Amino acid sequence: MEMITSVFKDAIAAAASTVEMQNPFLHVLSSGSCQANAPWFHEAAPLSCYLLLYTSKGCGKLLFGSQVFTLTKNTMVFCSCEKRFRLDAALSPWAFSLYLISGSSLKSYAGLLSKDQEPVVMDVPPFSDTALHLQKLPSAISSDQSSLLSHALLTDILVAGIIRHANQDPQPLLPSYLAEARILFDHHFEENYSLDELAMRFHVSKYRFCREFGTAFGETPLQYLNQKRIKVAKHLLLTTSLKIHEVGSAVGIDNTNHFISLFKKYTGLTPLVYRQTGMTP
Repeated sequence: MEMITSVFKDAIAAAASTVEMQNPFLHVLSSGSCQANAPWFHEAAPLSCYLLLYTSKGCGKLLFGSQVFTLTKNTMVFCSCEKRFRLDAALSPWAFSLYLISGSSLKSYAGLLSKDQEPVVMDVPPFSDTALHLQKLPSAISSDQSSLLSHALLTDILVAGIIRHANQDPQPLLPSYLAEARILFDHHFEENYSLDELAMRFHVSKYRFCREFGTAFGETPLQYLNQKRIKVAKHLLLTTSLKIHEVGSAVGIDNTNHFISLFKKYTGLTPLVYRQTGMTP
């Protein structure tokens, strides 16, 4: 695909400039968004920068050396471009955003994400801070304050990735069903859940589920789910024209009075006042 080829060509040109070599900020050399259909592929020659790729639809593959990494919807991959690699469209259409980034501190971030410097594929839940930062990145790149805004967003994305990736490491004392429950809440927060149904789903008693979830994540399943719902609701209130009851339904709370009460409990404001004040989500 010509657009992707030009993204890498632009990065090569940028990396060769004297200004780039002296730039201490995390910044984007080149970027693009595309929708690819199998059997599309792109093989990239070695380049002195890093790849940040977010999949918004479909599925792709990253071939890195002898390894193959699957890139599914709502995942982000971060890796060095110093070795030749290949991108393949596995499930059509594969929609993704691609950023080739540079900066003197990137090797440190890469080392924290992966000690062996291999690609890292991370889960990016919808409406998470990382997902929102990725949405803002294209406009930051083209803004008058591109250097500062891009640096801030890339720093937040990588730091969140380091923290989240560390939490995804296997923990012998943490039952695997708890990680599955958290992913369920992160990606399907709009669904209705009951403790009895969750207990049946994960084959544990609801008392054990609540106790072990609280021990692992510092809050009950309901508290975790409500925090997620309110966070998404805050974003929708400031970025859409949805009515208050529509926002509540969108995050899984159909009872408008309950939604307003819960929103005020977590933010100190009603949804209407929050929207009118235009506070940062």
